[in-house]
Amino acid sequence: MSSIVNPNLCVLDEEEDEKFSGHVMASSIDLLTKINDEFLTCQICFETYTRPKSLNCQHTFCLKCLEEYNPPNNKVVVCPTCRSEQPLTVEGINGLKDNFFISSMSDMLKTVKEIRSEDKDGTSLMCDTCDHDNRKAAISRCLDCTDFLCSECSIWHIRTKLTRRHKIVSLTEFESGMHNQELKSRAKIYCMIHDGEAAKIYCQSCQCPICHECVECGHARHRRCSLKEEVLNQGRQIENLLKTAKEKTGVLRTLQSTLKEIKITKKKERDQAEAEIEKTCEIFINAIHRRKQELVDELHNMHASEVKHINADEDSVEMQLSSLVSCTEFSRKVLEYGTPKEVLGLNNQMTQILHQLLETHPAMKYHKTEQTDVILFDTNPDASVRVIRDNLGRLNRQEAAFDENTNKVLRQLDSFCATESGAIERRNGQRAITQRAESTAETRLLVQLGKQGIGDGEFESTPNLAVNSVNEIITADFDGAKIQIFDPQGNFKDSFVTEVNKRMCKPAGIAILNNDDIAVCCEDQVHIWTHEGKGVLGFGKGFFGNCSSIAVNADNHLVVADVGKHCVSVHTNTGKLITQFGAQGKGESKLIEPRYVACDSLNNIIVSDGGDCSIKKFSAQGEFLLSFGSEGPENGQFQGPRGICADEHDNILVADCWNHRVDLFTQDGCFLRHIATGADSLHFPWCLALTSNGKMVLSEDYSWSVKMFELPEYRNGSSISSMEEMLSPNSFMPDFEQLAQMDIQNILSNKVSWWLTSPGPHEIPEHQVNGVSNGSIHNTIATSSLSRNSSKTLSSKKSSSSDSDLSSMQLPPPPPPPPGADTQQSNDVIVNGLANGGSMSLKTGGNGKVCFSGKITSLGDPSPVVAMVNGT
Repeated sequence: MSSIVNPNLCVLDEEEDEKFSGHVMASSIDLLTKINDEFLTCQICFETYTRPKSLNCQHTFCLKCLEEYNPPNNKVVVCPTCRSEQPLTVEGINGLKDNFFISSMSDMLKTVKEIRSEDKDGTSLMCDTCDHDNRKAAISRCLDCTDFLCSECSIWHIRTKLTRRHKIVSLTEFESGMHNQELKSRAKIYCMIHDGEAAKIYCQSCQCPICHECVECGHARHRRCSLKEEVLNQGRQIENLLKTAKEKTGVLRTLQSTLKEIKITKKKERDQAEAEIEKTCEIFINAIHRRKQELVDELHNMHASEVKHINADEDSVEMQLSSLVSCTEFSRKVLEYGTPKEVLGLNNQMTQILHQLLETHPAMKYHKTEQTDVILFDTNPDASVRVIRDNLGRLNRQEAAFDENTNKVLRQLDSFCATESGAIERRNGQRAITQRAESTAETRLLVQLGKQGIGDGEFESTPNLAVNSVNEIITADFDGAKIQIFDPQGNFKDSFVTEVNKRMCKPAGIAILNNDDIAVCCEDQVHIWTHEGKGVLGFGKGFFGNCSSIAVNADNHLVVADVGKHCVSVHTNTGKLITQFGAQGKGESKLIEPRYVACDSLNNIIVSDGGDCSIKKFSAQGEFLLSFGSEGPENGQFQGPRGICADEHDNILVADCWNHRVDLFTQDGCFLRHIATGADSLHFPWCLALTSNGKMVLSEDYSWSVKMFELPEYRNGSSISSMEEMLSPNSFMPDFEQLAQMDIQNILSNKVSWWLTSPGPHEIPEHQVNGVSNGSIHNTIATSSLSRNSSKTLSSKKSSSSDSDLSSMQLPPPPPPPPGADTQQSNDVIVNGLANGGSMSLKTGGNGKVCFSGKITSLGDPSPVVAMVNGT
């Protein structure tokens, strides 16, 4: 049975212990009532703690539960309760602090339960000192040894010379709690190095209890004090923190009530705004109905007027027709039956009538014309929609002051916060506890370009976008049916209409080919235009259902997401189909709504599936690799994933529309952090892309605009800037001690190929080497075998000199010495040192060379990792 006293809160003096005993341990007589099951229950598995591990936020969980909860190879652990992040050591979850207090309380609670259950079911605690094969029921406990003893062992325990001064009490007295104070006063902390030695001294430099032998073994020059004094000091600090915590608890409860009131107020504001929207829409609807009736009435009046004129013309035609028929019949009968005299008598009169009927037009409106009036309804549906959209109203956020009571609570809460970001730094050297921030300190909005409209630099719908090789921003406007080009600063440059064979195409997804040609998804086909807007080719008519997004991989192949057929297809840049994968439904290789697609450096295909709020990754051949994400507001969850892209390290950026943020994930789908949030002026992010100079460009829904953010971590070489600065030709003296402390292996895995494949001075003209016109600079790097044999010597894979023992790197000539200084002394520097176990020797001369011999070792690794070799 382990000790029932928390080893981190032990006191050796009974008098001093009484000063804060109430905060160390509750009496066991009411232990079962003061400690509920939830206090000793893991909130992941809901079982009693098994090897409890404590996080910096003071929440505790089982070791196994945390290992199953945290993704493999994750460098941070996120608290399941408060979502605060804590970095992990190389030991991972196992390296977290053990919560001895929880373990101690669990043991004590178990002991008390077993003692109290003795009379009920006949079970009892067994003696700790009896032979294992012949153990008897315990009747007492030693307060010094914390052993449970049977009646026989209790007698021998007080007779033995080493334990005769120990105090033994019955289990009934022990369970009553009457000896708790004495138990704590007898409790000891033992040295972790020297077995059996009691730790009575506290090393303030190392922040650990030590014994007298430890003082002479390495703590002689450290700041020390008695263990009792340190416990009292820490007890007072805890008392002060508890007092402040109590005050803040009251403020937080008040704030909690205030937030509920604010939520009620916000609901009233929403209902009021919704009522105004309904009222305004009703006005628009009534106006539309009135206008509809006016147009219908006008149409009927116009129709009635036309019919009236047609009826009059119809009567005139009928009258002339009747007269012409009658006159014709009469004249024919006269000619047929009349005498010559009668014919001659009627000739003049009949001829005149016939001429008049033949030459007169019965309806002059239709004389010498081939056209007639047609009533048409002249309208522009798109313009009508824009008129309604522009004039119906908009939702805006306006700043409004809180009431005085709310401001008072907020001021009280601000008084507790150490910094504006909410980070509480513990100044005693321990790790800081940092709460989850709502904004990203590094991200900065640079410019917002475009707005709703039909002019240059304006958009009629939410634009999709891409970035070409010179960081120009290319946008596709679906409703506007045009492609617009902006310079890297966001200024409008040019545009062209997406028209093919006199047919307007609606551009959706957009991507840039290696020659900067523009590939565009246009509903049921893909078209390619040059940068100047000249059509190159089109393909996919009849093959695509509704292609929504397009990407270009490293092989210059086109990857098209077809939301209509729930699939993804890969084509050559001439349109030839390479492969196609995906089907409708939920599952690893199935897609519901593949809205956006992107590719990484390995030609893996990343698909944003808005149907199940997930991101899915496939190989270049369409084999399913992984899927991550689910619906929700938490880290790693999405509410409407939209645009995606991959950075140079194949990390994945996702635009989370309804959560108003852009999230960064590793290539394995592990959440890293928020790149930008609503606190960075980001709202409804849609499509996004990265530039080569550390900027993120994205479009926003509902604002019909494009925003450009600066991301310092994505500047060229930022991830290894310290390495490059030390190895840069512009650096006079590399800091090899700092170099030895870097993660050399990780850096080499990304950068060694540059040095190993960089051309020598004999391979390129002098004026093209690093921009140096009067010389040449050539850096190479030698890597050792990754074997962990510390005695193995470093062997170079490549060297530009025959001198394999002395490595050197060409640097620019050093600055001129001050007047009167010894030139030889100022230019010759010898540095001999030790960097984490790696010996080295460094020498510079007036010729501008830095010569380094020896080896550099990474932290905790005795094997050589990297060394500079010749540069001339």
